Amino acid sequence: MDETSTTPPKCPCCNNPWAAATSEMFAQMCVSCEEEQKDENEKDTKNLRQYLDESVNPSQDFYHYANGTWIKENPIPAGYPSWNTFLQLHTLSQERLKTLLNNGDGNTTNNDDAKKVMTFYTAAMDEEKVETDGIEPLKDVLNLCDEAANASKDGHTDVVASCLGKLFATYGIYAFFSIGAGPDNKKSDWSLCQVAQGGLGLPDRDYYFDEDKDDKRIAYKAHIANMLQLLQDMEKESTSSSSGDGDNKASTTTTTTTTDRANDIYELELKLAEAHMTKTENRDPESTYNKMTLDEFVTLCSSDKDQDTSSSSLFDFVKFFEATTNKSIQELGYINIRNIGALRCASRLITTIDANLLRDYLRWRTIRSCSSYLSKSIVDEAFNFNEKVLAGTNEIKPRWKRAMAFTESALGEALGQMYCKKYFDESCKEKALSIVESVRQALEERLKEVDWIKSSSTREEALKKMSRFNVKIGYPDKWIDYTTLEIRDSEPLMTMVFKSRAFDHIREVKEMNAPTDKDKWFMSPQTVNAYYHPNLNEIVFPAAILQAPFFDPDADDAINFGSMGAVVGHEMTHGFDDKGRKFNFEGNMMDWWTKDDGLEYEKRVEVMVEQANKIEIHGKKVQGKLTCGENIADLGGLRLALRALKARGNMDVIVDDFTATQRFFLGWAACWRQNITKERALQLLTIDPHGPNPSRCNGPLSNMEEFHEAFNLSEDSPMYIVKESRVDIW
Repeated sequence: MDETSTTPPKCPCCNNPWAAATSEMFAQMCVSCEEEQKDENEKDTKNLRQYLDESVNPSQDFYHYANGTWIKENPIPAGYPSWNTFLQLHTLSQERLKTLLNNGDGNTTNNDDAKKVMTFYTAAMDEEKVETDGIEPLKDVLNLCDEAANASKDGHTDVVASCLGKLFATYGIYAFFSIGAGPDNKKSDWSLCQVAQGGLGLPDRDYYFDEDKDDKRIAYKAHIANMLQLLQDMEKESTSSSSGDGDNKASTTTTTTTTDRANDIYELELKLAEAHMTKTENRDPESTYNKMTLDEFVTLCSSDKDQDTSSSSLFDFVKFFEATTNKSIQELGYINIRNIGALRCASRLITTIDANLLRDYLRWRTIRSCSSYLSKSIVDEAFNFNEKVLAGTNEIKPRWKRAMAFTESALGEALGQMYCKKYFDESCKEKALSIVESVRQALEERLKEVDWIKSSSTREEALKKMSRFNVKIGYPDKWIDYTTLEIRDSEPLMTMVFKSRAFDHIREVKEMNAPTDKDKWFMSPQTVNAYYHPNLNEIVFPAAILQAPFFDPDADDAINFGSMGAVVGHEMTHGFDDKGRKFNFEGNMMDWWTKDDGLEYEKRVEVMVEQANKIEIHGKKVQGKLTCGENIADLGGLRLALRALKARGNMDVIVDDFTATQRFFLGWAACWRQNITKERALQLLTIDPHGPNPSRCNGPLSNMEEFHEAFNLSEDSPMYIVKESRVDIW
């Protein structure tokens, strides 16, 4: 709504005022809400010392001081590569959903979506039927792979392109690159088709090049060979069964031919990886904004010096997009090519590789994409590599947990409606909004006073962006309509999965070259997380994160602001991190900073990057540039939350010998308690823009004077940083 709106201020406890109010219009908590608040001395502190390790000096290592006993008492459970507060709450959500489904809540209602959830989950739990179905649900997909290879052999590049488009649209299997819908970075109220690099089987392009990952590459090639062999054996078994010729069992004894084919697939992926952006490069919204028409992109690919520019050898992007979106070039309009180099490389490889290699690669992409939903031999092989080798997970999760994950992937919001109806306390939404408003006020104060911003124009734009934040808490106002998704109980699980993928794809296609759907949620309500969306300038908190230790309506303010308050501040600060700062109040990418203010900002960010670069996990350094956005948000969020807590008063209340400031930091530390395998920790260093949990806990604290004072840090403390070397941004 326009800033000149006369809409009266609304109580942040009772209704979200953000879409209507400007910075000076935010109301204080109303009397009726104030009367519901408990006195601080009556709040439940949940035994603050329960998980402390008091043998550790908090000034030496606050993370292990605050969480040491929890770490000792909570080893990683079977089926997980790590165990932390997020996973604890995720498991609780799964247990609750399991109770709902096992009690037949979907069958005892007239809600068609709930019935679809029940049907899907029941099919996912029926391992015997999955084994009986075998490879049958993949036959049409594999035939499509053969069709693409045969067309390639005959030089019909248009047919190859159509086959790749159908693979993605009908089965959710993408090869070489991927597409989706997303807002135009410079016109955020309009969404485009976004085209991105893809086609790799290892977690990231760095896995193909890092010296310390040679063992993973060897295991990966063996894994590809094993999967191809299993697929081949299952096809033979299916053929023999249908013709009555014996009972051939699948095995992972790979032939020389299968091993050679796996090596060829790996070499193809290696060529793709060479052209991929790194994780850090891919974070840059400017480098990944390349808006053009499809004709312009085709011309760009044909100008590639390594590309055979004869019309018969160019990848037919027009046919691909027609097949995958069912839209003409004109209907598709502008597209954004996020990774030009990777897409040019992919288009060249698709039309120049041997037809047999194309067939093998597409079959590999198929079996890799579908492995979780197929027979036990394939599931076990996929687990062995993806979880055991890459992440150090000791055993596979029980079937019900995997079935629940499948159901969430296919019908996330339908499941979310059931979850919220049963378990979400609406009063939590009101109390969380009051924390959000308090932290927003702290951000407004900080933006007005920050002394390194010299220009009034930069400051005004920052305040305008803050005033236009939108907030979503709990669940969507408009749920996904699953009416057109047909789920029949007689179908194989894999068929249901394909249908759900096609359903999601159709929804994405509708958003291409269309107004941006600002009601859309990018997480389901049962997800334990939160996010900031720069194009929508909004922060979102799903229902499941409104639980202890992140949020507890019965805990005192110090604990809640150290956890939920810091999470809120974290998401708000993302609007002003190294990426978010490049978007204005409308979510459009533009430089609203003066040159001097922008340079000063980058100078301060570099201090944070250098701090993170010094952190090592199992002898490998953290990537400071990759993680700087999250690190900026962690520190900024914590500072805002503490400021908001102080504004509420009651800072002189002592509980269990801890001051309010000390309890605040204990609340923060509780968010990051974790046990993790070495393999998973090293994997996350490569692929995750978030830093390791101990450094996420301790890193911001070392930069805060309030922490130094609260726990009497001396200059010889490992956590001590001299004032001149501390990060000072938000």
